[in-house]
Amino acid sequence: MSLHVPPVTAEIVAAARQRLGRNDVLIGVADPAEYAEAEALSRAAHPSEMKSVLTAESIAWFIERNPCGRGFLVLARDPSTRGVIGYFLFYPWLIAHRGEREAEVRPAFLYVHLYVAPAHRRRRVFSAMTSFGLDLVEQLGVGLAYTVPNPRSTPGFLKFGMRQAGTLPFWIRPVVPGWARAAGARRDPALSVQQVPLPTADAADVTSMLPESTTAWSPRTTAVVQWRYRDRPGSAYQIRQVSRSRRPIAVVVTRHMTIKGLRTLVVCDAWFSESGPQAMRMAIDDALAGGARAHLAIAFGGSASPAYAAALRGGGFRVCPPAIQPQPVAIIGGEVGGPGRRVAMPDVRAWHLTPFDWDVF
Repeated sequence: MSLHVPPVTAEIVAAARQRLGRNDVLIGVADPAEYAEAEALSRAAHPSEMKSVLTAESIAWFIERNPCGRGFLVLARDPSTRGVIGYFLFYPWLIAHRGEREAEVRPAFLYVHLYVAPAHRRRRVFSAMTSFGLDLVEQLGVGLAYTVPNPRSTPGFLKFGMRQAGTLPFWIRPVVPGWARAAGARRDPALSVQQVPLPTADAADVTSMLPESTTAWSPRTTAVVQWRYRDRPGSAYQIRQVSRSRRPIAVVVTRHMTIKGLRTLVVCDAWFSESGPQAMRMAIDDALAGGARAHLAIAFGGSASPAYAAALRGGGFRVCPPAIQPQPVAIIGGEVGGPGRRVAMPDVRAWHLTPFDWDVF
């Protein structure tokens, strides 16, 4: 199976539209000239529903610059006015599945940035875009698709027949004097940290920290890391590489954001070959010591990798009780296509996931 997902053709779109059989809404795939219409709908949304505007530039980044293949943007139009009333973005991704001898890397799809204009809700626009998009994914020969929805969208996805693979632990580190010294790992004077444009080749492998019980993860190839963190428009990430005697042993990716009015340092990804707790503490301390002050740091994951959870604890993080979490981070999706093409949806206890595996941060 090719790992580079082919583009959607006009013939595939026409066949999917016919199978959809809807004439109360016009469903299609946007061409680049139509990205601006989706951006206009995004900008018109109420701020409480749109945490970040989906711009034409970011759509092009998701769809056209993705090293895993070409994605697509499903557009819904009102048949009477031809105006855009909804959009749903699908983009390809890679997941490694552990085999008996070595990992087999297979393509998957994420579906993100779902939006329907308020005046057109409860008219099955969401279901039309979802059915159409997953039909296209199936025709491209991809057997797994998933998302990380907000709580408002979760019931709709579950009603659509998708299943929840589980929720991810949510970790917090308050930025208060003495916290890291009391709650984190001891600082190792043999380690050094520096901010880099991209990790070195020998530091771009997540598998060394994953136990045999972890059966699925996403490869951190140089091309994907560059696309995800260096080339993404409108988002600024920091990549820190931790070394021992100039030998890279860990990478930690962070981003400064404002979440619910709090200046927040988000751990977007981290991997290491050794000294995970000490490396994590050093990288997070360095990130918090920078010019952009933060009230707290947050992280996600660790269900499938005890070493990753131990690194977060060493970095001064603690699991936030579910009762006071801002919202659960649930992985929802499922198999796509007929027998022989379907790929089983991994459980989060066996699937190593960080924000690297979705688009929120």
